Amino acid sequence: MSGFERRTITIDRRDQRAVLGGHVRQSRRVFVLLGVVVVLFAVAAGLSALDGSPSSAWGIAGGSVCLVVVLVTLLIGNQALMVRRQLPLGAEFSLTVSDDTLDIDGPGGADRIRWRQLSNLTRVGGGVYVTIAPSNARLGLPGRLIGDDALAQAVESIRLADGVGGRADASARASAPASAVADAVPSAPALSASIVFTAGDQRVARAALLRRSGPLLAVFGVLGAVGIAGLAAGATGILPRDTMGFLAVVTALAVVCLIVLVVAVSRAVSRTLALGTAQTLTLAPDALELTGPGGETRLLWNQLSGLRRAGGAVTVKTAPSRTTLLFVGRLIDDEMYAAIEQRIESAQRSGVDSHRV
Repeated sequence: MSGFERRTITIDRRDQRAVLGGHVRQSRRVFVLLGVVVVLFAVAAGLSALDGSPSSAWGIAGGSVCLVVVLVTLLIGNQALMVRRQLPLGAEFSLTVSDDTLDIDGPGGADRIRWRQLSNLTRVGGGVYVTIAPSNARLGLPGRLIGDDALAQAVESIRLADGVGGRADASARASAPASAVADAVPSAPALSASIVFTAGDQRVARAALLRRSGPLLAVFGVLGAVGIAGLAAGATGILPRDTMGFLAVVTALAVVCLIVLVVAVSRAVSRTLALGTAQTLTLAPDALELTGPGGETRLLWNQLSGLRRAGGAVTVKTAPSRTTLLFVGRLIDDEMYAAIEQRIESAQRSGVDSHRV
């Protein structure tokens, strides 16, 4: 297969709207779930109305519906914010369909993603979307960044990579003994480190992600506690019995949301830090290079900030998307941490202009 020519575009508002629209259309499950929540609140209001206070019960139901509408608005608003961060106005993005990888270059650096790590590549409206393993993140790009012929070739490359055992090879590598995988890691140059993920690394990453989700966990925990306390108060006659249905729904939703969040974090860690897979971090003169099962990523020094070590993990923020990358702490020893910190500070002081990797 011969690679297609590189296509480069400058992001405008139409691109942002197109990608956002595609994300919303692919989030139907979330909206269906919120619709179920509205139905549950209506049922709870009906049950409460049977106790003799229909106006109060339906008032609570109406307030709950308003809350769901606010949640939908917040979800779409948050997605719009993420799209604007990932695809900033005026930024140049390039995409190349090569023999072995899907190459994406943006203002923050470059990604070389192997075909076996990609799935479900499709065009939705004015955007193109693909799922990236092992994290199963859904990447959205402006549709005009890739033509129909290149898209068809990319879909075929993904199919062939899957058919010849690309994902099977990745699974076999994940289940191989750690020593065998370590031997497969190429000898690292200076200022480079490699590790093979263990169960301990997964625990560290899981704890770090849950700490980052602390505010959300606290909200769900408070809602659950309030719901349980309200149910107890209603059962003893302190609160009107017509609030029992509403409080029962609030309690159930809080518990379900807590479980879903914890399970989602656990699954994300298990996919991203699959046992037995290797990750290499290299400090190049112009960028931080990360190589793992999913391919290679280069992050320009002047696009990094906020380096922190906490709880056995190291985090750093990337621009312009303002996302936070998390590394297992043992991948970055004190010497490498100091070198990364120094290079970020040096790039910020010198005001190095963003440039193409």
